[in-house]
Amino acid sequence: AEVVYVRAEQYSFNLSRTEELSYDDMELPAGKVIEFRVRSKDVNHGFGVYNDKYELVTQTQAMPGYVNRLRWVFDEPGTYHILCLEYCGMSHHIMSSSFTVN
Repeated sequence: AEVVYVRAEQYSFNLSRTEELSYDDMELPAGKVIEFRVRSKDVNHGFGVYNDKYELVTQTQAMPGYVNRLRWVFDEPGTYHILCLEYCGMSHHIMSSSFTVN
């Protein structure tokens, strides 16, 4: 599996290929297992992955002090969006990110 480290914090998601954060555009391969290692820096967040039509594809929780491992195979290339599914404060509505599957 390819590993993507995800750190959620009010009010952003940071995705990286290593445990050290980077802010590069994330491109992932179609047809391979992707393992998201999801954690939170502060409060509980929802990690919802949506396709380009904003249909929910998969999801897990981001919790402080714990790493959730979400494994998924993206069959369709395109842009996928990440939205927070757990109300986490006043700016919850702006908490989003995205990545590309090729």
